[in-house]
Amino acid sequence: MASLKEIAERAKVSLSTVSRVLNYDATLAVTEETKRRVFSAAEDVNYKKKSPKSKKGRIGVVTWFTQVQEVKNAYYLSLRVMIEDALSAANFTKSTFYYGESWSSIQECDAVIAVGHFSHKQREELKQINPKVVIVGENALRDGITSVVTDNEFSIESVLETFIDHGHDNIGIMVGNGRTSDDQEKIYDPRLGAFRRFLKSKQLYRSQNVFQGSVTPEKGYQMTARAFEKLNDEFPTALFVASDTLAVGVLRYLNEHHIPVPQRVAIVSFNDSATAAATVPALSSIRVYTDLMAQQGIGLMTQLLTAKEDLPAICLTVGTSVTYRESSD
Repeated sequence: MASLKEIAERAKVSLSTVSRVLNYDATLAVTEETKRRVFSAAEDVNYKKKSPKSKKGRIGVVTWFTQVQEVKNAYYLSLRVMIEDALSAANFTKSTFYYGESWSSIQECDAVIAVGHFSHKQREELKQINPKVVIVGENALRDGITSVVTDNEFSIESVLETFIDHGHDNIGIMVGNGRTSDDQEKIYDPRLGAFRRFLKSKQLYRSQNVFQGSVTPEKGYQMTARAFEKLNDEFPTALFVASDTLAVGVLRYLNEHHIPVPQRVAIVSFNDSATAAATVPALSSIRVYTDLMAQQGIGLMTQLLTAKEDLPAICLTVGTSVTYRESSD
């Protein structure tokens, strides 16, 4: 992971500003542009750029977020930054399209890499504008689109096994329940399904231990507050949180109410973003290899560019690993 000093130097801000941005400090009075610069720098310092050569073509990078929304979700910001860095390293030029911006000029690009969750309608629109499209971040095979995703099922099973090995039998999960940006479809989190299946197989599943809400630090705080009010001593002793962003809010509530982590609640999060190492206590988190996802996405895109005939869509899954820190026992 990048050090706070490296991030501060690249983003041209103070160490204190970096720490507060990565911890989603709502009292920090800085612009959204400064926040984006900090998060981008946090990802960028981990990526080695190659020497420039002649450019191969122009690639459209489409993200499902607006610029303001993106800075609040480190995972998808990281994916976009890594894809753009990898495109530069592979000697492509790029044009970035945020949600709400016109997609019409995408047809002038040689290919498209889309980042995030898109409705069936949006996928069809992308394919009509430019059929050479790869989606990174969700499985789009049902719409005939080549995709790159991260492992969800086996990564969460590994964490649950560790919780159980450490004597936890009251285990919870906190996940996002968002919708696509056009509000056409609900986004289903496969980790919730894996959580239910695995704990049911161990006869440890408790429906009251499933907490769902939007993916923001504020919502993580609110869900934790409501859960403690309802469950009291029955609140889980181990909690899987589906995003470092959510986990920031969980930790904030626990710290404010003097609930010790991991002694009372062990926490493992997801993403292992720069935020995870900056929290107090530092978050154990499942590492998502966004750099490898980006590289594989560009590799699949290159196959579409060079193929002499139509290729069937494929979905490539990139594995994960767990970085254990202070928040879990």
